Amino acid sequence: MIKNIAVFFGMCFLAVSVYAQDIDIKNTESDTNEYHPKIDGYFKKSNVLLPISEVVGINLGLCAFNNYVSKEPFAKISFSSIANNFKTGFVWDNDFFVTNQFAHPYHGSLYFNSARSNGYTFWESVPFTFGGSLMWETMMETDPPQTNDLINTTLGGVMLGEISHRLSSLVLDESTYGFDRVTREILATMIDIPRGFNRLLRGDVNRHTKRNVNEVFPISSRFSLGYANMDRKKKYDINKDNALAELVFIYKKDLNSESFKPFEIFRLKLGIDARTGEEPSSWVDIYGILYGKNLARIKDKALILGVFQDFDFFNNSIYKLGAQSAGLGLIVNVPLNKHINFSANVHNNFIALAALNSIYRGGENRDYDFLMGDKILTEAILDMGPVNLQLEYKLYLMKTINGIDGNHTMGFLNPKLFLKVYKGLGAGAEFIYYHRHSVYKKIEVNNLDLTEHRFYLSYWF
Repeated sequence: MIKNIAVFFGMCFLAVSVYAQDIDIKNTESDTNEYHPKIDGYFKKSNVLLPISEVVGINLGLCAFNNYVSKEPFAKISFSSIANNFKTGFVWDNDFFVTNQFAHPYHGSLYFNSARSNGYTFWESVPFTFGGSLMWETMMETDPPQTNDLINTTLGGVMLGEISHRLSSLVLDESTYGFDRVTREILATMIDIPRGFNRLLRGDVNRHTKRNVNEVFPISSRFSLGYANMDRKKKYDINKDNALAELVFIYKKDLNSESFKPFEIFRLKLGIDARTGEEPSSWVDIYGILYGKNLARIKDKALILGVFQDFDFFNNSIYKLGAQSAGLGLIVNVPLNKHINFSANVHNNFIALAALNSIYRGGENRDYDFLMGDKILTEAILDMGPVNLQLEYKLYLMKTINGIDGNHTMGFLNPKLFLKVYKGLGAGAEFIYYHRHSVYKKIEVNNLDLTEHRFYLSYWF
């Protein structure tokens, strides 16, 4: 439930920020739909002690809240509990799926942005994320340090941190005044809390520049409201007939560029669906480039070889999947004429850690196993003016590393059709085929396949 609330508010904040920017708070120098570069003279790296202090402060503050406000037993730390944690060493935990797969990555993003907003680069900010997580695991809980939390907090925190940093840059513009400026500062802080804190600390919230000094790459967005239906399966007691909301961001540097730095290209999808009296289902689906090189730049055609990082989070009554992965991939972009463009994205990732609901594992908290494996993503997009066709397939091949021994194959086939009707307004339809094949050691084979249909109205901005 905590995660569903967080996702819902995250969607609201991001939707409001970009919506507001599109409607009435344009950048003075150039709109955020166009690129404008970062002006380095306005961004200075602070002494390393400042981000370290902020990371420590985040941990101490959260621990104090857990101890004195929410009265959590695990927050009753002492020198004895810290010594015992070092003696015990790392273990696998039994926390809720939401806590491990979403809350910890979000926590890690605060560490990351404590450094990022103090002038440190993407790669320079990574050690702060790992260090903050290591401190929390070994010192801030009476429970033994947990392997899965260290991995999820670090990998997920880096990804969510950089994306929230870039999204906040879309909102900030120090060349603006008055209500416009105040609105930007508030919205940017909602998206990236450490950045808002550091801007206030340095006095940047009051600084005025002749033009926008933040680096901004073009972004296209789509917000959809509609209906999701799943074919009834009596065997699994499944009947989905829900309202849905989804927000999609596509952020990308010019594909004809020579090279690409971390997350100069990313796609972010946030979604939620539910019906009255039912706990919402939710999803956070992200991929972004860590480094890329353009192998062919011929008349606006591009072939980009890169290293990608993915963040997968799907939480519903049918399946729960959370995965952190990275690997090699290709982006292809081929304009066929002035009105038709074809693009594709294919990458193959090593799954460093995943969590998947277990058919046979029950418990008050943990109803999932930890796994490692491989993820293959294929995505093709045909853009024909007002008509947009997409086909996406994700395949997961995973093996249990903690939990009930087993091998798991999961796949999502997702064709989509979008139609723009009038000034950004349009409609869309999707078909999703989900299949799962789990073979548990010394237990029967489990198969599951389902189909879902989605229909919605959309606004592109």
